[in-house]
Amino acid sequence: MSISAGFKKKRLIALGVSLMILTIGMFVFPQRIKSTEPVFSTEGATADQRIAFLEQFGWEVEAEPLEVREIHIPEEFDDVYTRYNELQKSQGLDLLPYAGKTCRQWIYRVLNYPKSGEEVRAILLVYDGLVIGGDISSVKLNGFMTGFAGELEGAESSQEETEAEDIDVMIEEVPEDAWPTD
Repeated sequence: MSISAGFKKKRLIALGVSLMILTIGMFVFPQRIKSTEPVFSTEGATADQRIAFLEQFGWEVEAEPLEVREIHIPEEFDDVYTRYNELQKSQGLDLLPYAGKTCRQWIYRVLNYPKSGEEVRAILLVYDGLVIGGDISSVKLNGFMTGFAGELEGAESSQEETEAEDIDVMIEEVPEDAWPTD
């Protein structure tokens, strides 16, 4: 009888300890579960990886970039970089960990932008083989800039609709000093 009572007592203690560990884990580790890590691949070391990165969001681009250049991310962000980084954060990326570093900027021509006749670019910021930021943006004056997940729905629209709508959901107006530079 004492063996049976001891066994039950040990099982109850083990169950209690397990429940306590689970409860503590739920409060201590939720930030790791709700990480700001993107839910998409950020591989960008090769041309194929950069194109595949954009394809994750439905964008088709020319295989050859229009331009590749070095971009220095400043140690302290001014208003332009702060606004640009807000866009990055909204898409699960963040430039702050790369402050003071130099990355590569890859600029591609987007081939499947829904509004016909508008020239659109995909801009990728790549550091140590990973995409750390970027955007989809138009080249026209008072154009737009959006995150990579900008909508592609409604691809059949007229030139008049483009002017009238000025692209509501996926686009913010681009200020003159929108793109961070050295």
